[in-house]
Amino acid sequence: MLRSEHVIARLSRGRLVPHRLSTDDPRVFEVVRELCELYAGHVGGPRARLEEHLAVREEELGPRLDARRGFRILRGLSKLLEERAEWTSPTAADPYTIRTRVFELAAALPEPLAADPVLLIAPTHDDVLSPVAAETGIGDPAAIMYADRQGAQILEDFQGLAPEELVARYNVAQVQGLLYAARELVVDLGEGADARLVFHYVKQQGLIYALEPSARGYRLRLDGPLSIFGATRKYGLRLAKFLPGLLLTSPWRLSATIEWKDREAYLELDSKTSGLVSHYLGPRSEHEADPVREAFVRAWERAKDTGGWELQAEARVLSFPEKKAALVPDFTLRHAVTEEQVHIEVLGFWSERGLVERVALLREARERGHRVLVAASERLGASPEALSEAVKGGVVSFKERLAPKAVLAALADPEF
Repeated sequence: MLRSEHVIARLSRGRLVPHRLSTDDPRVFEVVRELCELYAGHVGGPRARLEEHLAVREEELGPRLDARRGFRILRGLSKLLEERAEWTSPTAADPYTIRTRVFELAAALPEPLAADPVLLIAPTHDDVLSPVAAETGIGDPAAIMYADRQGAQILEDFQGLAPEELVARYNVAQVQGLLYAARELVVDLGEGADARLVFHYVKQQGLIYALEPSARGYRLRLDGPLSIFGATRKYGLRLAKFLPGLLLTSPWRLSATIEWKDREAYLELDSKTSGLVSHYLGPRSEHEADPVREAFVRAWERAKDTGGWELQAEARVLSFPEKKAALVPDFTLRHAVTEEQVHIEVLGFWSERGLVERVALLREARERGHRVLVAASERLGASPEALSEAVKGGVVSFKERLAPKAVLAALADPEF
């Protein structure tokens, strides 16, 4: 994804219009192709050489893209290609250790007199490097003294992209960059949209959400990074990673409130006109790449005694139209004997307001005959006091991993 200095957008009547590269302009693909070939042609070479060639090529390629902003656009494209590059050290030795030893030996040499006529040809080079070579077995210590510097890294592998793929990623990344400064996102999922797929990416990224049924689907509200007190950068990255997941389905409409250049602005997109293409392939499994949920499934499978409860992946949304709200459980526990069911939702990041709303929904669910447990991480929220109070309302707290023992204890609680 792009850094803030690569994000380009303009304001039009309070609406943000993110920069995008044309998918119909042959000049765009010519420049992008040359940039991809430049990276691919430097496999096996040092980073410093690639950066030097990039600096030279930017002066020509940039204006071909845009006379005024070509340099920034090219740097943004290079950032996306950099994410496809794998760098390695040019040596297995520790340059820091070698460098330190060279400096130690050099400092121990006697200082020549200023009047010494051979001052400039003093044999200090061999006096220092020969002992280091003998100690380490390295033939030329001077050649790798600074091999730990970034410029000395070797481009070991580069997973290239077709120019069309890089242009598509750039256009998506520009929108993602705007979401770093979002206060709130509202996504309206229309009839026919794969809501479960969208919820998968909401849960996978651990986003703070509120969901309500609408006339033709669901309205999904996501807190932005500027709406929470801590870990805003980490949360902003997760929010940005949600966007390609949304692009896998349609129809949808997105609106976001964004802090842009010290003023409030709005971003509006929809699946019909955005022209954005996802590079995600879709989830291979329901809890793929979600460490908390994956760990819980493995721990449940290893548990010796689960009290007759069987764990299943949930595939339903529990709607409460009167409350204009809904719950999206991650799992269902089904008792083998009584056939009783309990739903479990695992929260990622959470806010005090969101947690209070969840507890209210748990009470509503109980009144409707649904037993629901909500699990919340102590490390991903802002208020320990709010979590402590919420535990009384059916919330299970955990630190790093959700333990089956904690869930079974909550099920045994007579107040649940």
